[in-house]
Amino acid sequence: MSKLAKIFFFFAFLLFYSHQVLAQVEFNTEKNRDVKQIKATGFMDYPPFGYIPDTYYPDSYQSIFKPIIDEYAKNVNFLVDYSVNLPYPTLVRNVRGGNIDIIMGIYHDTQIYDGLEYIFPALLNNPIVVVMLPNRINEVKSTDDLKKLKGAMNSHEHLSDFVANQLNNFNIVKIDNSYDLYKKLYNKDVDYVLASEYNARIELAQLGLRNNLSFSKSPLWNIPLFLGVSKASVYRNQIKNGLQKIVNDPKTREIIKKNLADYISQVEQRSVGIVAPDFSK
Repeated sequence: MSKLAKIFFFFAFLLFYSHQVLAQVEFNTEKNRDVKQIKATGFMDYPPFGYIPDTYYPDSYQSIFKPIIDEYAKNVNFLVDYSVNLPYPTLVRNVRGGNIDIIMGIYHDTQIYDGLEYIFPALLNNPIVVVMLPNRINEVKSTDDLKKLKGAMNSHEHLSDFVANQLNNFNIVKIDNSYDLYKKLYNKDVDYVLASEYNARIELAQLGLRNNLSFSKSPLWNIPLFLGVSKASVYRNQIKNGLQKIVNDPKTREIIKKNLADYISQVEQRSVGIVAPDFSK
């Protein structure tokens, strides 16, 4: 091979190799560019729908909806940051303003969520039940029976506007914590407690009261819970279309139900041996 030919092939090789390296760099740059940051939020003090297991570590935020969001984000190259360090009404406003992209667990036709994009259908219902002393639970056959009695509810309970308006027909006091709430029930200061069935199972287990109280056989209201998307999010359409496919997949509901059952079971197992409070006056 002539000296001129060798020089030609040498430069051709350099050109080919440089092109391959450049292509690899461009590919990696594009891949990095595709990873997009989004924010999500939800209830802060309402297990199993949203809660912070350790208040010293807000990053420990959990929700039975969170695995669905995390899996979706991973599949489409989103990196999710969970916003949890503000009061809930402020977080909802931030969703409306586009500072947060996704909110987990919202009620339809409820003013606080006006202006948000609902992802239909609902992922889960939140049943509101009557909790009473076992020897009195059979006194209640309908909501009309409750209107003759005095009730109580945790002030941190999250309700749709429809249910909240219905409660105006009942004699109900709001109590700021579960201990005092169920103390009033035991001391017969109130006849019943209204509560989310799933949240009540968790709260009662942690108080050592789960086997000491009875739930109504049927919920008074069964409130659908939806995922929501900010209409001001720069990724609104992409997130909406992606989540729409997920919530329409029957497997998603099975995952949510399993997350729910597993979490309640774990709480109940951890709570075995907790001695019920002495509520005597």
